Amino acid sequence: MELFRDVLLIMLPALMTGTAVFFIIRHYNLLDKQKYERENLAERMRLVTPVRLQAYERMVLLLERMMPSQLIMRNVLPGTTASELQNSLVSNIRQEFDHNLSQQLYISSNAWSLIKNARESVISEINSAAEKLEQGATATDLAQLLFQAEMMNENSSLNKALEFLKTEARQLF
Repeated sequence: MELFRDVLLIMLPALMTGTAVFFIIRHYNLLDKQKYERENLAERMRLVTPVRLQAYERMVLLLERMMPSQLIMRNVLPGTTASELQNSLVSNIRQEFDHNLSQQLYISSNAWSLIKNARESVISEINSAAEKLEQGATATDLAQLLFQAEMMNENSSLNKALEFLKTEARQLF
């Protein structure tokens, strides 16, 4: 009986000390793991933030370049017909969009949807303006209709997408 008591008196403090050491080490490892995860996250953010900001810049540039007034200034050539300008404008929009497809990885799904909607809206605007013209209309006639439509449409999907991108980009900082 005395042996049992002696073993118990030796084992009980050792067991309590071992348990305390176990919990201290576990807590230290947990803190170390959290510190490593925070450092890893900070490093990823340091690397990804400039790329994300560049994606927002490129998407804003894409939307600006899709504005009918900008498109016309880059694509109108003297002596072209309205249908040639229409094809040139639509082709230019599609090329610009295709060139920036990979940027959708770095922006939100909502922003990407707004950009796609803006693209479709501008193409639709160009096509509907071209349909209003007669067969032999010149590029100037189409340009004039598009300028008028752009001036009247302050709340266009292009402007909504631009504002959304700007707001989202500001939230990065």
